Amino acid sequence: MTTTSGVTSTAPTISTGNAQDISGLMAGNVSLSLAEAVTVKVQPYLDQATAVQTNINANQTKIAAYQNMQSLLQALETSVSNLSSQAVQGSNAFDSRVANLSSASNVPGGTPSAPNAILSASVAAGTNTGSHTVTVNALAAAESDVSATQSVSSTTAISNLPAFSGFSSGSFSIAEQGKTAVSINVTSSMSLTDVAGAINGATAQTGVTASVISIDASHSVLVVSGADSDTPLQFTDTSGVLAGLGVVGTTLTGTAKETSQTTALGLSGSFSVNGGPAVNVTSTMTLNDIAAAIGSQASVVTNADGTYSLQISSGGSSPVSFSGVTGTALSGLGFAASGAADQVTAPQAANLTVDGVAGITRTSNTISDLLNGVTLNLSAADPNTSVTMNIAPDTTGVTNAVQSFVTAYNNWQAFVNQNEATNSDGTAAAGATLFGDSTLREANLQVSSSITSEINNYTLADLGITLDSNNNLQVDSTTLSQQLSTNFSSVLGLFQSQASTDNYALQPLGIDYSTYAGNFSLGIASSGGVITLSGAAASSFSVSGNSISGNYGTPYFGMAFTWSGGDTAGTTVNVTATQGLANQVYQSADGYGNAISGSVQSLISNLQTQDLSLTNQYNTLVNQANDYSNFLLQQYSQMASQMQAAGQTSTVLQAMFAMQTGGGHV
Repeated sequence: MTTTSGVTSTAPTISTGNAQDISGLMAGNVSLSLAEAVTVKVQPYLDQATAVQTNINANQTKIAAYQNMQSLLQALETSVSNLSSQAVQGSNAFDSRVANLSSASNVPGGTPSAPNAILSASVAAGTNTGSHTVTVNALAAAESDVSATQSVSSTTAISNLPAFSGFSSGSFSIAEQGKTAVSINVTSSMSLTDVAGAINGATAQTGVTASVISIDASHSVLVVSGADSDTPLQFTDTSGVLAGLGVVGTTLTGTAKETSQTTALGLSGSFSVNGGPAVNVTSTMTLNDIAAAIGSQASVVTNADGTYSLQISSGGSSPVSFSGVTGTALSGLGFAASGAADQVTAPQAANLTVDGVAGITRTSNTISDLLNGVTLNLSAADPNTSVTMNIAPDTTGVTNAVQSFVTAYNNWQAFVNQNEATNSDGTAAAGATLFGDSTLREANLQVSSSITSEINNYTLADLGITLDSNNNLQVDSTTLSQQLSTNFSSVLGLFQSQASTDNYALQPLGIDYSTYAGNFSLGIASSGGVITLSGAAASSFSVSGNSISGNYGTPYFGMAFTWSGGDTAGTTVNVTATQGLANQVYQSADGYGNAISGSVQSLISNLQTQDLSLTNQYNTLVNQANDYSNFLLQQYSQMASQMQAAGQTSTVLQAMFAMQTGGGHV
């Protein structure tokens, strides 16, 4: 016996089980065949179930075809969304921007550095196109100082160093300017690696990190670095630990070497030494002048190569320190503002010249607040090279978006061709599940009408995109590239909706996201900055300040303008709006293919509802056939038992009769 709770692909059947066909137990013309009873009484139910199942299978085939149609329309919608101004998904390829870089030498006859070696740039969508020149005079940098080379390994106790003979314990503090100084405790048993670890343990508060470089098995160097650019470090060394390591010193010699002690250095700025009075340096001062201004703590020394440098001493056991540093005087003399003995990198801001404006500084090498929509990533400084940055539409991105659209359209067209295919006698081909389907025909008509549109005297054919004999789009990449390079605005106007006016005082605000195409007029009057509208279209727009926007629920929704005409007693402005090819395709594909509100989804839902009803019918018919079969099995089993009993009784009676007629006794 078969029980069916759902629809299967094979015809329903009924089993007769072990019931006995009792037709052979009867003589004469009476037939009690179980097989015949099942065929006559039960099979009609099964035949009806088979017919219902055929309808369900046909619906399932059609649902699968509609789902494929829906999927292809959604893919078309997704692809064209990158070319449409109305789309709420994807990204507008026409808004994408790239920064094309080139470089030139600022020195006549000089060789410029490669632009990509100096900077890179990212540009936000919709940024105004144009060119800018950038010269990177200096990169932003954080301070980095090194100790003197120590004659110990990175893991040997500092007590082995002569400067720490007899040293037991002590402390120092170190921090970036403006951050919290933390006391770092040091014992004689600690190694340079231990000291670096102690500094790193306070990095969150101080902004300072440390590391150890092993020169060889018995020499190493401590490196101390700040985290932030253009921020000097500050040291306090009451126990002489940093001085003993050579990070700071009681006597410092400037790294700048001058050929004369009496020539004006051209430096300017001020600083104080060890908290003393400010030393003001002017451009006419010489090395001797500056040493004299500092006082007894400074002197001019002669280097081994015959040049001269400024030397500053603290005059005691405390290391040299500087404060109140302004200008470039101190750094020009070769001293670190922090008082570090050997500064590898001075803290400084990025310094740029942009579009001829010099002296622009930033504290980071990633700069996003200089040019609207542009983020500069500085990688090298070269005052002798200017980088020209041409901000332009991303034509490669548009090309890729167009290619994606063409692929999606051709996939759609292949589906249409399959479902319109006929045999030689004009009947639908085997794979044409939706042959003659009105929804498929209407959707294809709308999409085909859109891609053959002429908008502003421009068509896809002008881009090198044409239809072949199978209605597939073919792309001439050379023509497309040429048009994007030389006629970008026309390409944009073909794909995207646009609005224009005949009065410069009323200008479109941003992209036209509306579905409107055609012409209308707006009467505009303004008094004291308050704008009032008149005319047939006036009720479809709202005013906010000097902005005029289409109201929700009207064809103008998504269209906006700004009024700059000031007060006027009244003027009429004519507006012309075109609906771009991409917008048209997007709307058509969404109208039919939308998974919630699309017309194809309605067809799918209706068929699925039908199938639920048909499945109930199918199960009811099979259950009735099963019930009838069970009834017949029960009845025929009872009849078989009765006939067998009757047969046994007949045999006994016949035997008794024979005995009586033969003279025997029973």
